[in-house]
Amino acid sequence: MKYFAVSIIISLFLLGCNSNTMYSKYYKFDDVSWNRLNTLDFELPVEKKAPLDFYLAFRHHTNYPYSFIDVNITFFTPDGEMRSKDYHYRLKGTDFNWKADGMGELWDIELPIRKEMLFNKSGLCKIKVENKMNKMETPGIIEVGLIVRKSE
Repeated sequence: MKYFAVSIIISLFLLGCNSNTMYSKYYKFDDVSWNRLNTLDFELPVEKKAPLDFYLAFRHHTNYPYSFIDVNITFFTPDGEMRSKDYHYRLKGTDFNWKADGMGELWDIELPIRKEMLFNKSGLCKIKVENKMNKMETPGIIEVGLIVRKSE
């Protein structure tokens, strides 16, 4: 419950700081572990020719055992197109410190997915985020989410 309250407060603060944010949704893992079979689904309305920036929001514990996260992200656009790509995000710098913003033992980072993505048709865009790490369980993950902002 404590993590949930902190999560809500930080989310509201971050949304208030950036008026370009048009969508954000987070999946919380109560057992602080993301199972490979747990695909995260997002849906948002998009408009034709209105460019959007997509980010993966990632919250992890200090004891997250890896310096990276591997995911596959698939877009299903309103015109029926499917765009899928594997991402390998480095979470630690060359100094072996977390790149994220920390608060106690919680670390938050926004990882870029696509910038200035355009759609050929208005409608509902569906996005799937899959855990592509080698093990069935990836411990130390508290939340994963999607943030969408209007491109500047």
